Amino acid sequence: MKARELVPLIVIISVILTIGGVLIGSKLVPEENVKKFNPLSEISLQSKLKVIKTPTASDNILIYSVNNLAEEALHIAQSDPSVKQIISEQRDKAVTIAAIQPTAVLQSIDNKSTYRSAGPGQIRITANWQYIDGNLYSNTANFKEIENKTGQSYQHIWNIFVDLDKRAVVSITEEPERIMKETLQPNIIYSGMNMFMPDAIKVTSGSVITWINNSNLPHNVVGIYKETASGSQIRVDSGFIQPDESWRYKFKNDGVFEYRCTIHSEDGMKGVILVSS
Repeated sequence: MKARELVPLIVIISVILTIGGVLIGSKLVPEENVKKFNPLSEISLQSKLKVIKTPTASDNILIYSVNNLAEEALHIAQSDPSVKQIISEQRDKAVTIAAIQPTAVLQSIDNKSTYRSAGPGQIRITANWQYIDGNLYSNTANFKEIENKTGQSYQHIWNIFVDLDKRAVVSITEEPERIMKETLQPNIIYSGMNMFMPDAIKVTSGSVITWINNSNLPHNVVGIYKETASGSQIRVDSGFIQPDESWRYKFKNDGVFEYRCTIHSEDGMKGVILVSS
C-alpha cells in the first residue's frame, strides 16, 4: 500500500484515539458510568424514593418506588392476576418489589416546570432464598454452626411492564435463575451475582467481618450499625468493592447492622448482622 493511501487510515485512527482519550478523561465510558449508578439516592433524573412496605417476620417483602409515576405503575401491576400469582408463590423467600420505571424527567414549558414520564412503567420482582447443606436457611445462625458447610443462594427475577395510558400490564419477562454456591468460612460474607451469602448471621462483639466480591460486577456495603447500649447509629459505607477484591469492618459493640448493596437494591441484595457479647 502506498504512503498516500495510508493517510486517510491514519487520520481515522487518530480521531478514534482522540475521542477515546476524551471519554476516558471525562469518565463518560459505560464502565465509569455504571460505578455511579445508585438507585436509592444518586440518580440524575427526578426521584422521590418512597418505601411502601418494609419486611416483617411473617411477610418478608420490601416494596419501594423511585417516584410517584412509578408508584402508579406499581398499583396497576399489583391488580394484575398474573402478578398476584407470582408474588403469592414466593412464600418463605425474601421478596423485593421495586417500581423503577417510569422515571420523571423535568421539563420547562412556557417558563413552568413540569414532569413528564420517560418510558413505560417497569416493576421488578426479585425473590431470594438460601440453603445450607440442603436445608432452607431461615433461622439466623452463627459462623460456627455453618462453618465448612455448603451454602447455596438463589435468585429469581421477573420484569413487569405497564402501559400507564391503558392502565394494564402489557408483558412479563422472566430472567434465568441465578445460583451462587460456596463453602462457608468463618467471618466471611460472599458478594456474588447480586446476592450476599450468608445474608443473615450472628457474630460476637469485636468480630471483624470480611465481604469478598466473587462476582464480575462491583458491589458495596451500605447501612446503619445501631449499637444497643449507647443508642449510637453509625453509618457504614464500604465504597465500591471491585471484582476479586474484599472489604472488612470491625463490629466493636452489641447491636444490629442492616445493610444493602445500593447498586443492586432492586434485586434485593441486602443482609443483616446481629452482634452480641
